[in-house]
Amino acid sequence: MFRFTRLSIYLAVFFLFSCTQSLDFNQIEDYTARPAYTTTLTYFSINSAAFVSPPSTEITEQTNFEIFQNSFVRNNSVRLDFEFEIINEINRDFVLEINLLDANDNTIYQLQDLNIDANDRDFQQTEVIDITLNQNVKNFIKIEVRLRLENPFIPLTTSDAGNIFLKSAGTIYLETSL
Repeated sequence: MFRFTRLSIYLAVFFLFSCTQSLDFNQIEDYTARPAYTTTLTYFSINSAAFVSPPSTEITEQTNFEIFQNSFVRNNSVRLDFEFEIINEINRDFVLEINLLDANDNTIYQLQDLNIDANDRDFQQTEVIDITLNQNVKNFIKIEVRLRLENPFIPLTTSDAGNIFLKSAGTIYLETSL
């Protein structure tokens, strides 16, 4: 029993002192956190009848998006991704325009127009904005979505039945150092 206790003590001391190295607490200064957060931007389902009665060639909607009101997000954001999924059941081509607006409804940034073909049931697109190059993007608080017929001279009729669905999300990427 005495040999076992003595051997255990020697082994414990050996393992405690054999694997030591100096710790570098300055490594924490080189650490950068890069979280990403995704949120829904806007969603809609529009029946073709919305273009027929009363006759219209476009529909506009605004959605508030006040994420940059938070000072931590405003100071540490580096990139913003917009993702769009659209199902067009209507036998007509559409154009989707997306504008980022400030508090006075002035356009700060316009995303690339999305050209949606007739009966396209699997339209997907992503647009990336590098905030480090476009600092004014941090000033937008509203998103304006305008859905219009590609050819406004030929209005929809009651025979153009169907719906158009839009789902969109925004992912904001932050970068902060300690």
